[in-house]
Amino acid sequence: MVKSTVRFPEPVVEEIESLVEEGQFESKSEFYRFSADYVLSRTLDEYDPQTIDYDAIEAEVIPDTERELGGDADADGPPFFDSVAFVRKLALRGNFSDAEDFIDHQYVPGDRHAVLLEELLRLYREDAASDEPAPAADPEPEPPSRNR
Repeated sequence: MVKSTVRFPEPVVEEIESLVEEGQFESKSEFYRFSADYVLSRTLDEYDPQTIDYDAIEAEVIPDTERELGGDADADGPPFFDSVAFVRKLALRGNFSDAEDFIDHQYVPGDRHAVLLEELLRLYREDAASDEPAPAADPEPEPPSRNR
């Protein structure tokens, strides 16, 4: 192995040391090797991690849901971007309750996709509310006039 010196901010080193103390990694060196391998394996298609027991460490440290962040492989509902398009279409037409029903029936409460769709719907509601004209103000009553 090649030895390389890298400088890290102190808070980063403190977090790494706490992971080692908790038993997530055997040593700081194992953390650094795994981290570099992990980023390279995600960045380069043909990179093969060199860390001993890389797969075991990855399975223990990074849950499957985080490894597939943004993917629909674990979703029970329709593909997420199809849902975004459908909710957007309903919201642009002012059918907010239909959009809510869609989200409620396609996703379980707390699902990350449902949360994002609800937030998207909230933004469309706010836009629709700001586009509505302000109610007309009542005309001010004319002061009484005196006839002499």
